[in-house]
Amino acid sequence: MLMKLEQSGSNRLGFMASGLLTDNDYKNFLIPQVREVLQAHPSVRLLFLLEGFRGWELQAAWDELLFGLEINARVERVAVIGDQEWERWMAKLATPFSHGEVQYFDLNQVTQAWEWLSQESVAGNTA
Repeated sequence: MLMKLEQSGSNRLGFMASGLLTDNDYKNFLIPQVREVLQAHPSVRLLFLLEGFRGWELQAAWDELLFGLEINARVERVAVIGDQEWERWMAKLATPFSHGEVQYFDLNQVTQAWEWLSQESVAGNTA
């Protein structure tokens, strides 16, 4: 399940992801919201707060891949917040494939993640 976070605004979108993400989560929620921001702004900054996150259904993983390829050049930053080692590694593995910067934060660093998302970008990806 995906839920939009209230701190979202302008070209910054934050989502809480929990459980197993589905095709519906992408096609009827995340993708339309990101497209709406990209209609108004040249780029988007994304934050994913993972709480009880268990991954993706197969079709949702495919949606993630295709949509990610479509918007990759317009994604400036991605903050991933979690508490599992595999989530940290997921952020690290995504870094070389991402046009924008990717940074992992622990669950107790939500404020720092939002601050990082709002800062001016510098060249290079970090995780």
